[in-house]
Amino acid sequence: MMRRPSSARAIALAACALFAGCARAESPQPTPVAEHYRLIADGATYPLMRRLTDAYVESVNPYARFTIEQGAPDRVAERLRSGQVLLGATSLVPPAPQGLKWWLADLALDGVAVIVHADNPIDGLTLNDLRDIFAGVRNTWADYGEDALGNIEVAVREEGDGTRMVFDRVVMGDQRLTFDALVMPSVETMLNFVTLRPGAIGYAPSASALGGRSNVKALALDGVPLTSEKLMSGEYPLARTLNLVSLYEPQGELRSFVAWALGPQGRALTESLGYATFQ
Repeated sequence: MMRRPSSARAIALAACALFAGCARAESPQPTPVAEHYRLIADGATYPLMRRLTDAYVESVNPYARFTIEQGAPDRVAERLRSGQVLLGATSLVPPAPQGLKWWLADLALDGVAVIVHADNPIDGLTLNDLRDIFAGVRNTWADYGEDALGNIEVAVREEGDGTRMVFDRVVMGDQRLTFDALVMPSVETMLNFVTLRPGAIGYAPSASALGGRSNVKALALDGVPLTSEKLMSGEYPLARTLNLVSLYEPQGELRSFVAWALGPQGRALTESLGYATFQ
């Protein structure tokens, strides 16, 4: 005859079953917390930084959140000095605060593309030609054998813009800009202006200018076309290095982002967007 367990034994068996069930249950996992990082980039580096941060979030850390402010190189320096942002990207390294040195990393090589409407038959100019055009010494396309295009409409970026500073230093030198030049407040405005005006000429970061704009073309300068190979070789005359910049070497998640951006995956994405990279 089967004996029933005592009440004490029954309690012990029930307790064992309860603890065994608890042991088998999964431990609760902490909910990841999104971390927010504020960056700043000038007009030449903003599109690249936007794509790099988006790809990093998608492929490496979905809980990282990046907000990228856009500003001229002097604004980049101001925000870094104040500590309001910890990492910037710029086409023109600003002076470091007194007694300090910037932490810098080479991000990519970019060119300043001199752009005209795609219907303009001219495929190249010399730097001397550009100086004459942007100074107003020559103001009709007839001076270059293209009477049908009429007057040359010169477009420039605003003072303090990194692309303009490179153009002014290499092309203009001490020559003053024509009073007829139209100032464009952004890269997009510049591209739209040249797209809509067959007689226009302007300049823009090469990756932006060549990014699928069918109505805009970049001119060869002194016989050198704007290509990644010519940028890397130093033959293209309007080339510049795009830098990551900070007051201190990045740490934590920003350090991880920088390593990824400068590594194989980041370089592959950067090159796919039309920039040249350092191997």
